[in-house]
Amino acid sequence: MNNKIIAIALISIFSVIIICGVVFTFQKNRQLDEKKSVSLGELGNNGFRNAQNYNSKNKKQEELIDYSPQAVLIESDKKQESNLTRTLEFFAKAGKGLFGMKRERIFQPINKIAEFRKNARENTTESKIIKVPEDYKTIQLAIDNADFGDTVKVSAGEYKENIVMKEGVSLIGSNVLKEEEMKKDMEENEDERETGEDSEVSEPDPAFSLRLVIANETIINGNNSGNVISFKNGITNKTKLANFTIKNAGENLSGILIEDSSPLVQNNIITNNEYNIYIKGESSPIIQKNSLRFGEKGIQVYNFAEEEKNKKTEKELGSDISELSSVSVLGAPNIIDNLITDNKTGIDLHYSSAIIDHNTISYNNHYKTYLGATFGIYLHSSSAKISNNIITDSGICDLCAGVNADEKSKAVVLNYNNIWNNKSNFVCFGECVLEDNNISEEPMFINPANWNFKLREESGLVGVCEDESDAGVRW
Repeated sequence: MNNKIIAIALISIFSVIIICGVVFTFQKNRQLDEKKSVSLGELGNNGFRNAQNYNSKNKKQEELIDYSPQAVLIESDKKQESNLTRTLEFFAKAGKGLFGMKRERIFQPINKIAEFRKNARENTTESKIIKVPEDYKTIQLAIDNADFGDTVKVSAGEYKENIVMKEGVSLIGSNVLKEEEMKKDMEENEDERETGEDSEVSEPDPAFSLRLVIANETIINGNNSGNVISFKNGITNKTKLANFTIKNAGENLSGILIEDSSPLVQNNIITNNEYNIYIKGESSPIIQKNSLRFGEKGIQVYNFAEEEKNKKTEKELGSDISELSSVSVLGAPNIIDNLITDNKTGIDLHYSSAIIDHNTISYNNHYKTYLGATFGIYLHSSSAKISNNIITDSGICDLCAGVNADEKSKAVVLNYNNIWNNKSNFVCFGECVLEDNNISEEPMFINPANWNFKLREESGLVGVCEDESDAGVRW
């Protein structure tokens, strides 16, 4: 009994010591903030930087230490964080030594405080714009030096890099042509085609395609080595990638790799990669208004953890696979308003799920570029909600299909799609629901040979969706 009272007393004393230490540290940080604000007010906006430049005329610009008020604030925050961390580490060691408590138990309330401080800092830190190549010569260097909430803006040009993205840092390309300029380009190209000698459909003009679809003049070239752009380790939708042409990943690699992350990927041309976009693991990104072409897979979604779980269950069940669970579309990738053409397979789902809405998925292997079976959408042991899409001309082989779901796929639901002119429009060996609002008719694209997949005014797909919008992409 006495031992219990002593233990309780010691724990109480230890708790008071921790609280006092934390309060003391916060109080000290507050006093530092007050002193810092006074000194910064006296310095003005560029006092320290000017003094540093004056004393370092012969140094390279990138070697100068940034003594601007913003840099002083950031450095002071780092010192405060370091002081608090050292204080908490001391009490953690003391608690472990005195009571044999596990370090993680001691740090549980402390980590809550640290998380609160981090969130408060992220919400109050003023975001900044970093320019490439003006501020940093490479995109990766700019990202590495950016903080949460910052935006890296990249000027037009070609950058041979392999980029690893950072949480909360957005990467934005430049020089997207205005609508009136795109219209002018379209008219000029149509005039050229009408006066040409060949009355047959001409070969696609890639240069025209770039201008027509998105006209991105900011190119990230993987130089046939590595993934071109990678999102890893829990990156969220606070991270955005937009307005780039992304091409030439290494062999069997990706233009964009998204692994256990959920960024926003928007308004990009992704081309000439084995996998134009590869989504792995527990990821729920938003893939919107991109053009994906000339890849083995336009978009590959593969959840390896779900595969292992499914195979284990299948082994236990033997030949009876009816009890295998489907993958929920909740928390799944959102694939919306993308133009997916000239790949071997448009969208390929393995042990995964997806929401596939308002995409135009056409001419995947229509020109027999690839060997073997090809598909607009293929599902293996997967689930999907497939709505408002145009899925046409997906190969000419016996096994080719607009939509193909294997026997292990469940909860595959199709609404308001136009599936037309595929070798087989729809093949399902699993559990699928094909609503009677799906149709099959020629979409009447303006000029698909030059990747103009807008609908003609007389198309039967204008206003055909439940919300009276057009089927396929809406841009």
